[in-house]
Amino acid sequence: MDTFLQDMRYAVRGLVRDRAFTLVAVLTLALGIGANTVIFSFLDALMLRPFDFPQLDRLIFLVEATPGYARNQLSAAVVDELHRNPQSLERVSAFQTWDLNLTGTNEPERLVGYRVTSDFFGVLGVGAAQGRTLQPDEGEPGHERVVVLSYALWERRFGADPGMVGRSVTLDGEPYTVVGVMPSDFRFPKAAQLWVPTALPANAQTMWSEHSYQAVGRLKEGLSVQSARSQLALLEPRMAELDPGHRVSAIPLREYGDGPIRLMLWVLMAATALVLGVACANVAGMLLARAARRAQEMAIRGALGAGQARLTRQLLTESLLLALLGAGGGLLLALWGIGLMRAGVPADVGRFVPGWHKVGMDGRVLAFTLAAAVIATLAFGLAPALRASKVQPADALRREGRGGGAGRQRLRQMLVAAQLAFALVLTVCAALNARSFGAMMEAPAGFDRERLLTLKFGMNEQRYTDLASVVRFQDEALAKVATLPGVQGVAATNNLPLGPSWSRGTLQVEGEAPLAQGNVRYVFFQVVTEDYFRVMSIPLREGNFFTPQDGPGAPPVVLLSQALAQRHFPDGSAVGRRISMNDVDGKPVWRTVTGVVGDVQVATFGSGAGDFAAVYLPQRQETTRDMYLAVRTAGDPTALTPAVRRLLSEMDGELPMTNVKPMTQVVSETLLAPRLAVVLLLVFAGVALALSAVGVYGVISYSVSQRTHEIGVRMALGAKQSDVVWLVLRQGLQPTLIGVGLGLVGAIGAARAMSGLLYGVSAFEPVLFAGMALFLVIVALLATLIPVRHAIRVDPIIALRDE
Repeated sequence: MDTFLQDMRYAVRGLVRDRAFTLVAVLTLALGIGANTVIFSFLDALMLRPFDFPQLDRLIFLVEATPGYARNQLSAAVVDELHRNPQSLERVSAFQTWDLNLTGTNEPERLVGYRVTSDFFGVLGVGAAQGRTLQPDEGEPGHERVVVLSYALWERRFGADPGMVGRSVTLDGEPYTVVGVMPSDFRFPKAAQLWVPTALPANAQTMWSEHSYQAVGRLKEGLSVQSARSQLALLEPRMAELDPGHRVSAIPLREYGDGPIRLMLWVLMAATALVLGVACANVAGMLLARAARRAQEMAIRGALGAGQARLTRQLLTESLLLALLGAGGGLLLALWGIGLMRAGVPADVGRFVPGWHKVGMDGRVLAFTLAAAVIATLAFGLAPALRASKVQPADALRREGRGGGAGRQRLRQMLVAAQLAFALVLTVCAALNARSFGAMMEAPAGFDRERLLTLKFGMNEQRYTDLASVVRFQDEALAKVATLPGVQGVAATNNLPLGPSWSRGTLQVEGEAPLAQGNVRYVFFQVVTEDYFRVMSIPLREGNFFTPQDGPGAPPVVLLSQALAQRHFPDGSAVGRRISMNDVDGKPVWRTVTGVVGDVQVATFGSGAGDFAAVYLPQRQETTRDMYLAVRTAGDPTALTPAVRRLLSEMDGELPMTNVKPMTQVVSETLLAPRLAVVLLLVFAGVALALSAVGVYGVISYSVSQRTHEIGVRMALGAKQSDVVWLVLRQGLQPTLIGVGLGLVGAIGAARAMSGLLYGVSAFEPVLFAGMALFLVIVALLATLIPVRHAIRVDPIIALRDE
């Protein structure tokens, strides 16, 4: 310990003496370590431990998969089978989403709730912070009117009232008794604000084709996810007969989040690792140059009895001190970066991301930063330390080792090549993502998002007992909003294009050969009112729009997007043809196509990206209680928000309105994840490129300074300036071309790995790859210009006299 403290004191004195080197090295490491800390804080919270459940590794999420769609909801029959015959599962609980209205206190509010089986909290291993969770008999008829509140809802809506347990709240017009409040960090499933009990239907064993449940299970002690998958595979023969094409599988609960987001985080983590690699190689190059300047010092210490191990330990101690200082600076950068990224994500978006509330600086993130510092110490400090400790005293004292020898020069060139390779991989990935995002922005949306106000409302069954009353209210609301000053049109729909979600259904086309048993053709669909297409500026390509006469008593009708019509009716008109979106008693419900409308972007990121095929159903025939209002305005849409809110509140004082925002904001939030990924990758690539350029400059500049005598001799013997220029450029080109070659290989692999994030861009773009490689070569050549200038200005007489 005393020896270590002595080494540390000596390292401090040495770094203080060489302030310029210390400052540059610490800043370089701070950039690399800070970037890694920022991304790891998100990766850890959102992917590695999104939930703080006991024995999280034993929890699984159950899904049904069909061809082309990996995460369908479960049928009641599957859930019932798992309840009765759990085998590898200790317990299983099912749940359903329940969007509801909270009324009776303050302003009405639309909440995200879940109907859960009574063992839900037991499966997860979590108890209530106040009161209790659900009891086994709750969910059965006569015992279902109880509710467990989330901590956030209890704190925000009810002022953290400690007497809330036992009181009654009104949910969708019905009284529910509050029996418990969950801990502040319990937020499962996504954005859950409350939980009420439910039970499976009495005939659940026969309900194989109605998929409306999600389920979570806890594995028995010692069993794996694969064990659960093997058990679930035993259901496939029955499902092939009763629910063809569906199979049940299991994934670890920690993978509950969206796949594209998970892939994006891994890509960003890999990018920051490359940035740290560039930073370490850069600092290693600086340490090698510093070691050459300290050759005499090391030789004297060796001559006085210091062994190679002692010298290596001393130099590694200096590297560790540099890394710790860099980690300290990285933590400061990380605190700023984490806050900046969190502030860039709206609260109503972040709450739907599992683990979002946990993103921040904690013990695990600090431990990661310390580990990064130790790894960085070995990465940039070990090779220079070993090289420096091998100095021969006789050579150093005679100054014959000036320049560090061929071995040290080769190591410096290898470090430059590594920096350039890492930088090229990052640059190519950033360029691909930038082109992908550009393709998203340039792709025709198919509708006019400007001057469009949107809001969402839901109508409960207690107040609006039948679908006819729902239609009447919506008709009246649309008519009254249309009379407001500044309103040019108003319509309603169950989903917004390029919005947070879309509905998906199965498609059958009359006259087409049926798909093979078990195969399903999915298509996006949207329920709209008659004026929807005019308000959204979606053109009619063929036939007619919906009319008020397309009601429940009229023949079922449908509109198709142009892409879907051309796909299934390429040789003629789609108008008059028939499709089906659902079955009744095993028979398809045929709908007549009355028109074809222009294509609209459904999604540009994740599932469904780039798919323009869509079906439109009339609201009067497929009435839904949850609707978005789209209001076309003459000016700023937000200016109409108070008037629209006031009008709807006058019509129904218990009608909550949510997601009130311009359509431009809706689209912007949809593109938030890919936009953030592009910005971060460009920043990381820029940092890596700058550090690489500095590395090239440092190596070539140091080499020129060490070869001043040689250059002087060459010029004295008649060498031209062009010969000297080529001598220096060749020294820079060799590691540059090696780095570019290795970088291209790495970039091809990296691009393939992140292909799931790309939109409208191939993972292999030869022109882009070649362009980025050429750009990197140019940057490296530019970095050699100052050393070249110094080399051609060497005075042979002065150089020889100095020697």
